[in-house]
Amino acid sequence: LPFTIARAGGRRMDSTPVIPRIERLSPDERKNVEEDLKTANSLAQRLQEVAFTNKWCKKDKAYAGVWIARGTGYPIVGRFFLKQIGLDRVEGFVEQESRAKIYGKCNANEFDLNVQWSNGDLTNIGVMYNPETKESKQLQGRMMPLRTSMKFPYVHYRLIPGTNEYDEDFGNKGSLNKYVFEAKKKGLYDKLLDNFYAVSQLYENISFERLADLFGMDARGAELLAQCLLKCGQVTGAVDQEDQMVIFEKPREALKKFNGQVRDVCLKVQRAYDAIAKEHPKLQQQVKNKIKKEMKARKVSEKAAITSGKGCEDGATSSRTGRVAGGNKKNGNSTNSKMEIAK
Repeated sequence: LPFTIARAGGRRMDSTPVIPRIERLSPDERKNVEEDLKTANSLAQRLQEVAFTNKWCKKDKAYAGVWIARGTGYPIVGRFFLKQIGLDRVEGFVEQESRAKIYGKCNANEFDLNVQWSNGDLTNIGVMYNPETKESKQLQGRMMPLRTSMKFPYVHYRLIPGTNEYDEDFGNKGSLNKYVFEAKKKGLYDKLLDNFYAVSQLYENISFERLADLFGMDARGAELLAQCLLKCGQVTGAVDQEDQMVIFEKPREALKKFNGQVRDVCLKVQRAYDAIAKEHPKLQQQVKNKIKKEMKARKVSEKAAITSGKGCEDGATSSRTGRVAGGNKKNGNSTNSKMEIAK
């Protein structure tokens, strides 16, 4: 929660919020999530698309977003996740980064992309290739006027198994359409992503039951939802089914940021104290005297506690010794009796 420290002279210093906010799902939202969890893989894909869009899509980045290849086969197939770096560079992947990586260049209305597939194949999108002259023209892809679709020629190079040679497949055409989210659904997915991120900042690990309580759903649903949210990649962690909990992995950057926030708060408190002390030196001296007095009293009480503890220990030891000696004198056959019982 944000808080404010008022400095002498009327200036304010507002700290950044350090406690993330978690919102429970409404009954209608809970029903929608439970319905989506029936097809958990589809839900994980939608969450991945929303998380990527929130991070990379900007109004001035026309190429950034999730693009769908409809009605075409390999290699123009699936979901293309594109992020526009600066004005003229495009990067991304197809479905998952482990499947295919994308690098390319662009201007306002033209582009070309290189897709490097994990099986060794290579696809040049937005490239016109002439097999006779062996010449190629780049930046042949076209962004349509509404900025919601792209059309392009492409050349695909299929790696021949067991060799370093390629089969060329040219003269192809393809298209991609930008994925548009339904406003109501996106609002729900944003809430799920924000809640899960907030949980990851507050906890190193959390049980399914506790997560279910925070989200307002049952433990089984919370487990499935956690798996979907981890797949989308916004939060790093793992599901431990044996201990029934989610374990978060906090990156060094997050810890550095948190430490920086703590340091900023401490500095602001120190500045506020210095400003008050400067305006009210007598008050500063009174505070110092009070602190010294309290510290002195604490030391005296700690010393007394240590002394009394030693006295009690010595007394207990001597009493135990006296009882053992007295018992032997009083009952000289006690050892023999114990041996007989043992037998």
